[in-house]
Amino acid sequence: MRKYLALLAVLSVLALAACGKTENNTEKPVTNEENKTEFEENSIETDGSEKGLKLQVLKGDEEAGMTIENNLLYNELDKVIQQNPEIGADNDFSVYVVDTYHDDDGNSKLVILGINRLPVAIKNFEFTYTLGNKDKEYVWERQPVEMKEETAGILQPDSALPIVLSITEEQVAILNSLEEGQTVMSIDGFIYEEVK
Repeated sequence: MRKYLALLAVLSVLALAACGKTENNTEKPVTNEENKTEFEENSIETDGSEKGLKLQVLKGDEEAGMTIENNLLYNELDKVIQQNPEIGADNDFSVYVVDTYHDDDGNSKLVILGINRLPVAIKNFEFTYTLGNKDKEYVWERQPVEMKEETAGILQPDSALPIVLSITEEQVAILNSLEEGQTVMSIDGFIYEEVK
């Protein structure tokens, strides 16, 4: 799990949606800025409650009996939140690159956190994800990401949940070549349903 953590921590960027829409297509203003967060192994550990960020277990995983305490991936993600309680753009949805890992079948996966700092709970959200460098070499270019309520559940305000993307060895090679200051990461076409 920590194999690429140092590299990805340097590359971790909060990517903001170009525009957010509710189910009735009311556009929400979104800030366009990039914030870079560097993970420091020796940083002072906090409990993640400074800004109230909480990790949520995906609905499908919870139904399978997984918890933050009994699952290694969720346990590691909770530590990331505890050590970086400030992640997530205020009054917006953003993503945070965490790490790569191999699943039980040996397939490579990239884990990102979807962070809801909106004042409302959301469900059935989707967006396109781009990650690459300024020379237009992409790990993903406009990769569709869809988190349905049936599997992901409802993402509460000031909460984060894991988004796991399959990644090929070629994509891992591009990911490993990304350098700080040369990374391009964005989410576009962010659409969600507000939970009332």
